[in-house]
Amino acid sequence: MASYKWVRDKAIPFLKKDPNMLATKLKKELEEKYQVTIGYPTVHLGREKAKQELFGTWEDSFGYLFNFKTEIELRMPGSVVEIEVVNTEEGVFFHRFFCCMKPSIDGFLNGCRPFLSIDSTALNGRWNGHLPSATALDGHNWIFLVAFGFFDGETTKCILQPGLFN
Repeated sequence: MASYKWVRDKAIPFLKKDPNMLATKLKKELEEKYQVTIGYPTVHLGREKAKQELFGTWEDSFGYLFNFKTEIELRMPGSVVEIEVVNTEEGVFFHRFFCCMKPSIDGFLNGCRPFLSIDSTALNGRWNGHLPSATALDGHNWIFLVAFGFFDGETTKCILQPGLFN
């Protein structure tokens, strides 16, 4: 009988080729290749463990976000990187993120039309949220990325940082 640890070890090559492979497809592939019968819960757990081994945990990724902020601010002074978290009884959770790098600010001020276009796309997967971006048109009529972020859901609140584009 195959354990989730066996599935984890055997699933890694499959997930390297297709990181978004669903557990049902992985179950079928493993059963065909190794001539075994595996229960869906075993495959699902083994797949999750293999993904953690390949890509790390969500907690690790959350911690790297603060390292990213520090590196951006260290290497590009004048950049704006904001991370907002929510403190609950269960722990600290990611809420929203905003990033506007100094070269983007300078590029917008020195070479773009003075209008921003703001749009957002939905993220579907393990973290369901939105990826907004602020863009402008440069002198060649090309789209110029000014800022981007991540947040849980749309709101009517507008939080602007005073003096960002002064």
